[in-house]
Amino acid sequence: MSKSMQEEGEKLLHESERILWRDVQGALDEGDFNLAVRRAQEVVELALKGALKMLGVDYPRVHDVAPVFSEQVQQKRGAVEIEVLERIEEISLWLSQARAPSFYFERDYGEADARQAFQDAGFVLAEVKKIFGIWK
Repeated sequence: MSKSMQEEGEKLLHESERILWRDVQGALDEGDFNLAVRRAQEVVELALKGALKMLGVDYPRVHDVAPVFSEQVQQKRGAVEIEVLERIEEISLWLSQARAPSFYFERDYGEADARQAFQDAGFVLAEVKKIFGIWK
């Protein structure tokens, strides 16, 4: 794998972490729950796409890349608990399905939804970092 793909993947992971703490946490603090859900989806998408880049995989241009991530990480990394991958897929699916309704205010998400989105995005980011040995 080229160094640039590794670096690009790490940049996406770094950006996803910044969004989690700056934007998702900030939206929660301000009571902007739809924004928190929407930005949590972005955290998950960027983290998984960053991981795919680090694996040398061209990711599809869709919002939910978790199934591709699960398949590729098992093939190229192995030894990842299936329960963790299943949870990542569940989180990515619910957040990608919540993306448009939260963006266009087709649904008003509450504080519980936003807190769950924050926790779920944090889980995905932490697991991706663990898989790749990134603890920064």
